[in-house]
Amino acid sequence: MLAVIITIGVVYSLGFREATSQIVNMPERLRNFTFPIWEQHAFSQHGFLVFYSMEDYAKKIAYSNHSTAYLFYMYALYKVEMYVSALPMRVTGAFLNIISLAGVTFFFLSRLVEKRLAFGQGLLILLSVVFMVSMPGFWISSARFNVDNTFPLIFAFQALAAFLIWKNQERSAAVMTVIVLFAVFSPISAALLGLALLVWACRSDGLDRRMCRLALVALVAAVAFYLPSPLISKALGFTSSNSGWLFRAGLDGDTTYFTNILKSVLVPQFPRPFATIAVPILFLVAQLVCLRMIKRREPAGVAAPAGTSPLAGIGMFYFLLFSQYVITGLLWPQAVAIHPYLYDYLLMAPVFVAIVLNFAFKPSPVALRFWALALLFCISFHLQQVAQAKCQGCYFPGAWDASVKQP
Repeated sequence: MLAVIITIGVVYSLGFREATSQIVNMPERLRNFTFPIWEQHAFSQHGFLVFYSMEDYAKKIAYSNHSTAYLFYMYALYKVEMYVSALPMRVTGAFLNIISLAGVTFFFLSRLVEKRLAFGQGLLILLSVVFMVSMPGFWISSARFNVDNTFPLIFAFQALAAFLIWKNQERSAAVMTVIVLFAVFSPISAALLGLALLVWACRSDGLDRRMCRLALVALVAAVAFYLPSPLISKALGFTSSNSGWLFRAGLDGDTTYFTNILKSVLVPQFPRPFATIAVPILFLVAQLVCLRMIKRREPAGVAAPAGTSPLAGIGMFYFLLFSQYVITGLLWPQAVAIHPYLYDYLLMAPVFVAIVLNFAFKPSPVALRFWALALLFCISFHLQQVAQAKCQGCYFPGAWDASVKQP
């Protein structure tokens, strides 16, 4: 935890504070429009909806894709900013979001580690956590883009649900509570979790009933907590400003923002440095290749019997972790292409969690010094990207298209 706090402090001082200060005073739809409208008018006039501008409110145009519970959370951050100007919503939210990621990772470690870690493993875990917390895509997005992005916060619920389901606690109140809370804060994400569970339920001998039952809980909760906002919007006579399904899916035929699913990830419409996602992914691939080679060299009988390892069946865990990004890319690739700065987190957070867990539970790497130096190199790369994010007039440092500037 001390390493997490120090890393946050370093990131903040190197570039996050300056990058935030360049945009924090620009109008934001929650702080400058939505929440003042909430405070000035009765519920029967605003319905706890989101408004892009005062003109939209006057014209009865509202956005209704955010859950009310999540907006209440953001409203609490808004009140903090009103009382402490040094803690803007995007700063406080970023701190809480990255701490939640580190917190769930620690939760996994505390539940899975069966014995005291060796010094080498502990060192690599520490460095990999610093590598995770310093991820530049997260900090740059938090400083420059949508302050009401739900993904970093709700990933903690996604990860907890995946972990509890993996550890076969589906009958406990804990997993049901996490799934419902997931739906409360992000109904659409909970629906995607339900779809992922249905996919995992498909087996060669039929459907897994327990997975189908959990999928049903997720889908029912998602519908129950998503419907109130659009229904209230209709009841109050508001016109929706939500993007349509065909547009987000790229099925509208317009190639202005999107041509195919592959390019939506590799060459999105909004340019961002590919290295910010390539470096951790390549690190994970190299890690897995190296650990597989070490495992092959082990004499027969060294591995634990099937089902006794703390990582037995971990494929389900990783499938559920990555499912948010995979299914989102499948259903709404044009949204991914237009907003890579938002959706990249759903890909990167699971990658970093995988890196940490690999160092904790796979056989101790022989090349300790190599992995330590590789992690230090990657951490340095991250900090350099964050430090360069304070460049005046740019969104991403080193973006492919230098012509993309701030308004």
